[in-house]
Amino acid sequence: MTVDIKLVRDGQMYRYYLRETVVGDGRRPARMPLREAQEQAGVPAGRWMGRGLAVLGLAPGEEVTEAQLRNLFGERGRHPDADRLEADRLAKGASPKKAFKAGALGRRVTVTGVDFVFRPQPTIYLLWALEEEETRRGIEAAHERAIERVLEWIEDEVAGIRYGKDGIYRVRPPGGLVAARFRHYEARSGMPLLHDHLLLSVKGQRLHGKWNSIHPWPCTRTQWPPPRSTTSLWPLRSARRWGRRPSRAPSPGGAGR
Repeated sequence: MTVDIKLVRDGQMYRYYLRETVVGDGRRPARMPLREAQEQAGVPAGRWMGRGLAVLGLAPGEEVTEAQLRNLFGERGRHPDADRLEADRLAKGASPKKAFKAGALGRRVTVTGVDFVFRPQPTIYLLWALEEEETRRGIEAAHERAIERVLEWIEDEVAGIRYGKDGIYRVRPPGGLVAARFRHYEARSGMPLLHDHLLLSVKGQRLHGKWNSIHPWPCTRTQWPPPRSTTSLWPLRSARRWGRRPSRAPSPGGAGR
């Protein structure tokens, strides 16, 4: 598996991700609802991932809405359902200032996430492109499981919440992190290419429940692929399952879109 990584800044959510990434790197028509645009592009809805979902009232596999993406990644790290939380507080008589705080996840940030682009090694995505539906579904399932393992590794071994003066203290997010995954079936050239964008939020909680932000740079500079993870083993298992000869293990880097 290859992994491309870049930081997500708040303004990019509007200029790029909500216009292109969420609809398979196509060009989303102006004013078209997100789900309608995804159906037109032939890509599935985004899905939530990560152990940090429960505290936000979300669950793994739930559909990612445009408002949730906008709040978490475009509005400098607010709760995905900040609009609803704020409206509830206003309805109960809270001041606008206090209602706004109800949707806050700690301090607002400009770097709101990290975009990981995962794609299988060439022999696997070529097999995916050429084989029958059963094989394609099996490869997609293995691909998704590999992404899950990478996210678990980031939560357990890589991500660190910085706090204290100048961020001198660092702790793993005990409750895990939150990410939105978007499946693509083609490269920008139009050629078949199975790959996923995983938008990882920088927001996480410390043990006492206070929201802080993980430092994003370790996520971009650490060793890829993760050591001892199934990202290097799943092509071998997949190839054996379908009677193919496995190729060598993949190398980090690549040109996923």
